[in-house]
Amino acid sequence: MRVRFSPRALRYVNLRATLALLAPLCAAAQEPGHPPSGVTLRGTVVAAGTQQPLPFTIVAVRPGLTERFTDEHGAFAFSGLARGTYRLIVRQIGYTPGDTSVTVDGDSDVSVRVGLTHVAIELPPVTVTGRTTCTRPGSPDRSLTPALAAVFDQLLENARRFELLADSFPFRFVHERTYRTVTRGADTLAAAVDSIEQTSREERQQRYRPGQVVQRGRGPFRDQRVVVLPALTHFADTTFINHHCFRLAGRDTIEGKALVRIDFAPSARLRSADLAGAAYLDPVTYQLRHTRVAVTKPERALPDVAALVATTRFREIAPGIMLHEHVRAVTTLRTPARSAVPAQRIEEQRLLSVQFLRSFFRNP
Repeated sequence: MRVRFSPRALRYVNLRATLALLAPLCAAAQEPGHPPSGVTLRGTVVAAGTQQPLPFTIVAVRPGLTERFTDEHGAFAFSGLARGTYRLIVRQIGYTPGDTSVTVDGDSDVSVRVGLTHVAIELPPVTVTGRTTCTRPGSPDRSLTPALAAVFDQLLENARRFELLADSFPFRFVHERTYRTVTRGADTLAAAVDSIEQTSREERQQRYRPGQVVQRGRGPFRDQRVVVLPALTHFADTTFINHHCFRLAGRDTIEGKALVRIDFAPSARLRSADLAGAAYLDPVTYQLRHTRVAVTKPERALPDVAALVATTRFREIAPGIMLHEHVRAVTTLRTPARSAVPAQRIEEQRLLSVQFLRSFFRNP
C-alpha cells in the first residue's frame, strides 16, 4: 500500500481489492488446449474432525507443479504426472499443513483424500507492554517461542493466500477516497472525495526496502513522494521479515471483538523511517482482521510530519482469504501551537468494485 504525501493532501493507493462476489468458487485455471498425457492426481481436502470439504485450500505437487486452490468442494486435480514419487503439500489457514508422499507407478489415475487437523495454539497469558528494541530481527525461534511461531505461521498463510489469489485471478479494482484537513480545534478546513483504479499486478509489484519506506511513486503517482505502508503480502516478504522483530502481545479487543495480537517493529540497526505496528487475527480461524501501522522516525524522511498512523479492517471474501475493506489514515503535522495551519490530515478509503481479468475454471 502506498501513501502519497503532499502539502495539500494525504492519499492512500493500492488498497487490496475486496471481491464483491466470488462465484463459482473454483480451483486454479487449467492450461488451454489439449490435456497433457500422463497420470492425473485427483484429491479432496477435508477437515479431519468433521469431514467437511475445505474450499480454497492451497495444494501443490513437488517437484515441478505450481500451487493452486481447491474448488468449492475441496477438490483438486494435477494432470500429466509421470511415474515416480511426489510430495503433496496442502495448506489451509487455521489448520496444520499436510505434507505426504504420493507414488505414481502405473497408467491409472490416482485419487487421494487429505484430512487436515485444526491448529491448536496455546496462547500464554501475555500482558501487552511497551515496545521493546528490536535487536534480533527475523522469523520467531520455534524452540524459544513456539506460540509466537505458530501465530506467525498463520499470519504468513494469510499473506500467501492473497498472493496466490492475485497471481491466479488478476483483477482491477476501484476504491473511493475521502480526505480532509483538521485544525487543532477539530474544525474541518477542507474535504474532498475521489476514486482511483488500479490492478492486482501493480499491488504485487510493491516491494519493501529497509529504511526506505519514503520513495518516489510509480504509475499514477509517478514523480511524487510516497510512503509504502505494509500490504498484506509484506508479511510473507523475506526482506520485511528479516528486518523486523515479532512479538506475541496476547489478546486485545478491537470493535468489541477479542483478537490475537502480534506486534512487529523494525530492526534497531535501521536509522531511517520505517514501519512498526500490529496485526490482529481471529482466535479461532486465524484470519487477519485488522492491522495498525505507524511510520517510525517520520521526521527523518518527512520533516513536516510528526506522526503517520494507518488502521485497516479486513473481511473474508472467499474461504480463508482476507482483503482490505476499510482504511483510515491520520497524519499529524508539525505546526506552531497557535497556527491556523491544519494539524491533521485524515483519509478514509473503501472499496467500490472489482473486475477480474481472467475467467474462473473448475477442475476437470
